[in-house]
Amino acid sequence: MTSPSSSNGRADGVGERVARVFDIVIDGGAVLAAALLIAVMLTTTIKVVFRYGLEKGLIGVDQISGTMLLYIAFLGAAWVLKREEHVTLDIALNALRPKYRRQLLVSGSIVGGLVCLILSGVGTAEVISSLQRDIRIPAELEIPRAINLVVIPIGCLFLGLQFLRRAWRIGRSSTWTPSGGAG
Repeated sequence: MTSPSSSNGRADGVGERVARVFDIVIDGGAVLAAALLIAVMLTTTIKVVFRYGLEKGLIGVDQISGTMLLYIAFLGAAWVLKREEHVTLDIALNALRPKYRRQLLVSGSIVGGLVCLILSGVGTAEVISSLQRDIRIPAELEIPRAINLVVIPIGCLFLGLQFLRRAWRIGRSSTWTPSGGAG
């Protein structure tokens, strides 16, 4: 027979492994977002060189850059939240007593998480619908609309889970500060 402490130890070990994998996925999204940001800068520079240096235009660069910017935002959002670097109303938060600040952060994180998870579900349905109906973006390059949409439910899923993880962490902590560490 196993003792309660040993089964809790296993549960904690699984939870820690899941958290590590989750962190790796979020960090990977941030790395991909950074690479896409560099790609946007390079493609924009190349477009300017072609337009003004060679007097030739490049078709689709703005469209592709716009898609990359969308990916940057949704791939990096959970990573930014994990590092507690999202925009906050520090003046309002710091004016509250620690107990109320903590309650506000937990409830706000839960609401943010639920909204993101709902958006992820609705976004997934929209991606599937776009693929089934073969909807294309009428622009210079006619790419499937699903290419632009797919990052929204993925990013919202990870952001929603990170919001809920944050709520759990803040709720369990008796003395939480914004620099309370990643996780």
